[in-house]
Amino acid sequence: MLWEKISSYDFKSCIEKSGSVCVLPIAVLEKHGDHLPLGTDMYIVRALAEKAAEKSYSIVFPYYFLGHIAEAKHVDGTIAATHGLIMDALLEMCDEIGRNGFTKIILLSGHGGNGHFLPFFAQQFPALNRSYAVYSCFAHNLKGEQLKAIREYSGEEDMGKHAGFLETSLMMYLNPELVSMDKVKASESDSMDRLKDIQSLDLFTGFNWYANYPYHFAGNPMRASKENGEFIFNILLSNIVKIIDTVKADKMSLKLIEEYRF
Repeated sequence: MLWEKISSYDFKSCIEKSGSVCVLPIAVLEKHGDHLPLGTDMYIVRALAEKAAEKSYSIVFPYYFLGHIAEAKHVDGTIAATHGLIMDALLEMCDEIGRNGFTKIILLSGHGGNGHFLPFFAQQFPALNRSYAVYSCFAHNLKGEQLKAIREYSGEEDMGKHAGFLETSLMMYLNPELVSMDKVKASESDSMDRLKDIQSLDLFTGFNWYANYPYHFAGNPMRASKENGEFIFNILLSNIVKIIDTVKADKMSLKLIEEYRF
């Protein structure tokens, strides 16, 4: 159930029905090549959250775009808030969700660039004395057998790191009117490998992504299709339903919160 569609009168009963679980789909506004919209990550993760919440009843928070995207600040249309703001804003949103009665919040990321931000955000909670539990996960976390199934179904080996086959197929399935394949510039998706020696040693700098993909496009989307998008969507959906079911059944996290209080 979408938060914004619930009346105030029904809100408490919806929380009870959800098992006190709220899913916060979080992404960013950023370039996805020239053929996909800035809100690609938001469209995909919200659609996954909404459908998963139908299968395992939970409440889905409104569109949330204040994730990490500093490395795309040079690209038109990007909203790149400061690290302090995105940390503070997300904590305040979680506090508001908790104040409204939820005890479990799933931060469902549709943006790979949140891979450091969200676990770091979650790590602060032992010191915060909050009464709700926070769980962080990545919506596109495909397992080995799942990737194999997609490759066998589609005939495509490279899922693409950004605006490639996977994301383009998903958008063709979810929002085909927003996909413009005639604008694809294939040469812009190639890695420039400008920090190759650094990255070969697993050294991390804030410029790793930009050094490789300054055009914010990585992967060949030309074999993308609506049919492939539907197949991929259903695999991702099964993962997220399992996550929600597992969080609903989790009794230990809230016990640990109480045990750890100081």
